[in-house]
Amino acid sequence: MKAALASFVGVLVLLASCAGIDGGASSELRRGTLILIGGGLDDDAAYVWRRFVELASAYGTPRIVIATAATGPQDEEAVDKAESLSVWSPGIAVDILRRETPTAASVAMIDGATAMFFTGGDQKRITDRYRPEGRSTPEWDAMRRLLDRGGVIAGASAGDAMMGPRMILGGASASALGIPPKDPGDGPVVLGPRTGLGMDFLPHALTDSHWFERDRMGRLVAALVADGLRVGIGVGEDAAVEVDLSSGVVTGLTTSETLLVDATHVVREGRSLKGAVGRLVARGDRVKLDAWRPGPPAATSVDARPVPVVEPGQNRQLASWRLFRHASPPGLAVRRLELEGHAVVVRPAADGDVAFDIIVPN
Repeated sequence: MKAALASFVGVLVLLASCAGIDGGASSELRRGTLILIGGGLDDDAAYVWRRFVELASAYGTPRIVIATAATGPQDEEAVDKAESLSVWSPGIAVDILRRETPTAASVAMIDGATAMFFTGGDQKRITDRYRPEGRSTPEWDAMRRLLDRGGVIAGASAGDAMMGPRMILGGASASALGIPPKDPGDGPVVLGPRTGLGMDFLPHALTDSHWFERDRMGRLVAALVADGLRVGIGVGEDAAVEVDLSSGVVTGLTTSETLLVDATHVVREGRSLKGAVGRLVARGDRVKLDAWRPGPPAATSVDARPVPVVEPGQNRQLASWRLFRHASPPGLAVRRLELEGHAVVVRPAADGDVAFDIIVPN
């Protein structure tokens, strides 16, 4: 009997060690699903809304909690998201969880839900309300119970940014890389990556939103290096990925793409950060994060061609995406994008990945 019990405990320990999303040891098994949305999700993004409702319906009649803690005009955002859901699932039960909702009512609402949707705004409002200074709260415990029973938590913009054990608090790539602004404006800018404790739904990873549109490559890599994390997930606008917490598999949900970033081999040269590896994820693509472990990227002697930027309009917003798409199959080209005080150089790497360097002149 004792031998059988020891064997059973050994299996549990082995499973727990395999469950971490970075392939390292994890103190607990994770269940449930996350949907990371980079912001600007359109009402006609049918596959995202339908998938969210499908997941919310997996273990019973769906009941959605829309959490507006991050948002300034909470009522407007609550109406907007409730209306979006009603298009794809008429009559679906929706509860609104505001910052001011008392704890007992909040817990009852979450415990009765099959899914939650965190709206955009300021991610620190979310952690200040539900996980201040990394402390457990009754609401946070209820959210963990939601995931443990196979539920889903989705978040857009700030609701995406807060998902990991650490989160990016704000700032542009230039300031994260230590580049002083040409015009300080209203006052001094904090230099270096600004990070803090996140909601810790997604283990061992750092998430970012509006990623291509706001040229956030430098700030994500700088934050990964500063916080000692391997995996970053940069989600673009109107883009979304699904994360199965039990398997660590990331699945693309949209035509708009997301970039997975591995910072294992990043080296610092002055203020430059070189040797990051990325993989674009579009709808239907699946990547198991603990198995995706790129080797050190090889250097290239090919001169990088500039990615042209045209103002104004969508061409400017999509320049960062084109930078990475050029280096991915079938293009396999080396490209360079000039940004505020720095440049990003992207080149093909092994197995369909791309390697990229963040270059800051001395």
